[in-house]
Amino acid sequence: MKIIFYIFTIFPLGLAFYILDAVFKVIPIYILRLLPSFRVTKKNLSIAFRSLSVHELDLLAKKSYKETLKSFYETLYTWSRSSKKIIYETKKINNRFLFHNPNQESGLIIFALHNRSIDFLLRWLSSQRPNTTLYKKIKLRPINKFVKKFREEGNCKMVETGIGGVKSILHSLERNQMTCMASDQVPADGLGVYSTFFGHECYSFSLAPKLARKSNKKILMSYLSYENGLGHIINFKKPDKKIYTNNGVDIMNLEMENEIKKSPEEYSWEYKKFRKLSQEPKDIYKI
Repeated sequence: MKIIFYIFTIFPLGLAFYILDAVFKVIPIYILRLLPSFRVTKKNLSIAFRSLSVHELDLLAKKSYKETLKSFYETLYTWSRSSKKIIYETKKINNRFLFHNPNQESGLIIFALHNRSIDFLLRWLSSQRPNTTLYKKIKLRPINKFVKKFREEGNCKMVETGIGGVKSILHSLERNQMTCMASDQVPADGLGVYSTFFGHECYSFSLAPKLARKSNKKILMSYLSYENGLGHIINFKKPDKKIYTNNGVDIMNLEMENEIKKSPEEYSWEYKKFRKLSQEPKDIYKI
């Protein structure tokens, strides 16, 4: 399967992005509006950036959708390349000193957001230090088997989202290991709390702040970004100390918001972030 993904991503990342940029210059908005994922993107952006006009929302949604396709290409590219290649493609690291621990003598919690390809980010992190990572099954069994095996290279362990997975992560922290998790997805019932995201109610993944509070281990935020003329950038940020309190989820969401605002088109808005609400309408995407 690796060779299939390699064929699909035969172009270097920079060339593939250049082609997508050129194609999107001539694609009219009305064509994109026919795509369900584009409509979700625009709906999310209308919630997050309420002051934008309809025209401005269309333009931002189009940029975001283009970056989503680039993210998909990055993911397939990552699945078919070695960790050395991903390290090579990483041209800059912001605040690496926050992450780096030569002796790996203390546990570390990293919560990530879906800026560009989460697999690219995880591949780089795994090349630096073994970790235990939450994993959500992919519906297609052959791809699920491949991706799980791929992500477990380099002495890394994937555990499924659920009580068993949470226990495994807690044990790894007790052994001073690192754990990584994407914290901006809508969790299963019982694994989240209601908080706010861009001023709107949002059922939010609460595990990272809870683990930081319970284990008293350092917690960092990380995400991938891209700069034209430079390339891919791994970013680390030390969140506000209030993330260790009972309001940790609110702080985590606010930290993610602040980073997303720097380059909103890079965030994966096609995901139904607000699909599980406490009051009517329960699902704003069906309106």
